[in-house]
Amino acid sequence: MRKLRGMAFLLAALVLALPAVAACEPDQPSVDDRFAGFVAAWRKGDFAGVADLLTPQGRALDTAAANAALAGFEGDLAARRPALTPHGKAFVDHSDAALTVGVRWTLPDGRTWDYDTTVTARLLNERWRLYLGAQTVHPALQDGQKLALRSSPAKRGVVAAADGTQIAGDVPVVYIGVEPQRVPDVDALVKRLDLLFQSVKVTVDVQGLPARLKAAKPDAFVDVVTLRKSDYTEIAGDLGATEGVRLREGSLSLPLTRTFARALLGTSGPVTKELIDASKGALEDGDIAGLTGLQRQYDTQLRGLPGLSVVPVDATGGKAKAGDALVTLPAKDGAKVVTTLDVKVQQAADAALTGTAKQSALVAIRVSDGAVLAVANGPDAAGYDLALLGEVPGPAWPADPAALGVGAPWHLGADVFTGRAASGGVVAAPIGYAAAAAALARGKWQQPVLVKDPAPDEPAPAGPAVSGALDVPGLSLGVRGDIAYCVYVAGSGADVTAPIAATFLAAVA
Repeated sequence: MRKLRGMAFLLAALVLALPAVAACEPDQPSVDDRFAGFVAAWRKGDFAGVADLLTPQGRALDTAAANAALAGFEGDLAARRPALTPHGKAFVDHSDAALTVGVRWTLPDGRTWDYDTTVTARLLNERWRLYLGAQTVHPALQDGQKLALRSSPAKRGVVAAADGTQIAGDVPVVYIGVEPQRVPDVDALVKRLDLLFQSVKVTVDVQGLPARLKAAKPDAFVDVVTLRKSDYTEIAGDLGATEGVRLREGSLSLPLTRTFARALLGTSGPVTKELIDASKGALEDGDIAGLTGLQRQYDTQLRGLPGLSVVPVDATGGKAKAGDALVTLPAKDGAKVVTTLDVKVQQAADAALTGTAKQSALVAIRVSDGAVLAVANGPDAAGYDLALLGEVPGPAWPADPAALGVGAPWHLGADVFTGRAASGGVVAAPIGYAAAAAALARGKWQQPVLVKDPAPDEPAPAGPAVSGALDVPGLSLGVRGDIAYCVYVAGSGADVTAPIAATFLAAVA
């Protein structure tokens, strides 16, 4: 009997000395398999097929509830899926298990945010149950919170002339709007605004304003126009005395003057819905972006990268405390875009076109190296870039059009119509005619150069030797010194274009 009692004590001691090992039902997935399934589902944002999920408080979560909870915790990042990397195998302590997971989010501007988090599980009734809570998404996220993105704008880059002079950059502006409830007489307001804008030679279509005011909320800011502060100053007193007018100040990236190469350089302004939709999350309502011209073409470079931070906010009110940022990525100012434009030559071209009320264009190219010195459009320098995109028919050229770059893929750094052969002649843009004149003076064609930095793709190959003279009825086309030029006025002949060319050439002499 004593021997049996001693044997029992020995067996009990051996059992107590053995490490505790969690056991689950036969044919149930191992804890590592359960964690692998959880991580895969989190990557997709869909927990379909993942059973036995619990809140940190122990409440069961079905698929719909789990998906909704995850999206709620992820907040502004929910539409993006993280890259998840388990670090080794799960650590198991009796009936508890934990797996460290590396998380990488790609933020709207392409930069990434990396951190580690922990996924936990517990063996209950011989089944591994996994927990999904705020701290699963990020260790510092608390119950009732979600992740929110905050951004701060970068300083927009500038466009420069060949000598480094800034020809497009931040300019103080005034946003002029109307508050509907403060307008006693809409028709009188429209007439007054029309006269005021005409007095500073700014074209604004105010005829649709009554309908816009009627459709807006009484206290809304109905945008009318954005003026350079220098233009606003001229009519500031009259605007201030106009009932219903409201003003906001800011800055926009604009050309050197209201007319300076405006169709080419373009403008920036509050981002449109179309640009937001096309940006894949890089732009949001309230951002400033390039809207036209080189400002639009090089918007990514000019815009830079905004400062970004991810903060935990109240899931209902969206409030965050100062200093709560989980990550902060500094803003990176926009880059400089350098062109070949010459300020003096461009100003002369713009001024030469001011005397005509018809659509017109003037392009100047340096013969020796193909640098585009001026791209001017008139009478309103904004809008359609006739100088680069216009299709002007002309007679046969003295050399094969292909040898003069017609139809070739120019890499100018801006949209351009490179021309096409037509029955009995050629259709080309004013820049195409100027480039042909430069080629005939040079002895061979080479693609014009407009944007130097960032450099566009390789230019089109140079052409063979050419010679002859190019005479196009209706155009003033020629070479003076090292400048080849083309003047075009829609529906007009040399009696109109020649004086414009003479005025331009005198100014750059």
